Amino acid sequence: MKRCFTLAMIPGLVFGSSVQADNEYPQSIVILDSFATDNCPTVPVQCATPVIPCPAPQSVRRFVPRTTYQTVTKTSMVPATVMETRQVQSVEYRNEVRERSVTVYEQVPETRQVATEHTVLVPQTRHRTETISVQVPYERLVREIYAVDNVQTETRTRKQLVRRDVPSAELRTTITHAEVVKRSRKSDLGGVRAHLEIHGSSKTEELVTATRPQLFEQTIAYDVQVNRPEMRTRMVKQTEYRTELRNRSVPETVHVPKVEVRTHQVNEMRSVPRQRTESFTVQVPYVVTKQVQVPVTKMVPQQFVEQVPITTYDVIEEQFSN
Repeated sequence: MKRCFTLAMIPGLVFGSSVQADNEYPQSIVILDSFATDNCPTVPVQCATPVIPCPAPQSVRRFVPRTTYQTVTKTSMVPATVMETRQVQSVEYRNEVRERSVTVYEQVPETRQVATEHTVLVPQTRHRTETISVQVPYERLVREIYAVDNVQTETRTRKQLVRRDVPSAELRTTITHAEVVKRSRKSDLGGVRAHLEIHGSSKTEELVTATRPQLFEQTIAYDVQVNRPEMRTRMVKQTEYRTELRNRSVPETVHVPKVEVRTHQVNEMRSVPRQRTESFTVQVPYVVTKQVQVPVTKMVPQQFVEQVPITTYDVIEEQFSN
């Protein structure tokens, strides 16, 4: 640990400030006795050791600073908003009733005779001759060939299969005390098919007579009615039509325009002007002085309490031996 002191020689006092190299130390003021300052140098000396290379004094006084806090009341100016009463002029309006003369138009009904021309259509009957085509019927004899149905009876044969029961001997097998088990097997074509299996059965065979149906071919004769048409000739009347032109008188009704004069009454409304006095309200401006509250920002004093640091020095006297 190294400490260096800077000394200033004053008759009777030596002030030193300690410069810290590794640790922090409080500042101190060293006062030497007056008899020990005669042989000290008058210029600042920087030492490598904390011992001052001067003749050893009998005592050394060291001032140690001590900081304390004192409560101080201060006054500062701060802005504040206050309401002040001021005279303000404003424009207001009041309603005034006035009169004026206006012209109004009234609708008065009036009746008058009006003659108007109308075009009307008057029907008239006329005759006109027109040529028409008519179909005139007439008859003539025509040879006609027609067919007559001649019914005859014929005998025909046909072959058909006849079913008959024929007895026959068969060997019958009887299975008793059998257990049928149904199993599923996968088919070659895809899917699953059912398979029945018989387990634990006893078989008995016996010869029995059974009747089996058989088909035999047989010829059957039957009668049928046959229509054989017979062609004949006859004379019949046939009606035909020929076209002939004929004239006829056709009455027709046409409408001929005709102008007629008609008189009728017309009701009309005629505007008649007249003067009328009416009242109306207007807004008249006038100046009014009012007292209004206006916010004003002022700087006002304000006191506040503050903690102020005060530094005092404690005197410590230390004795050193030579």
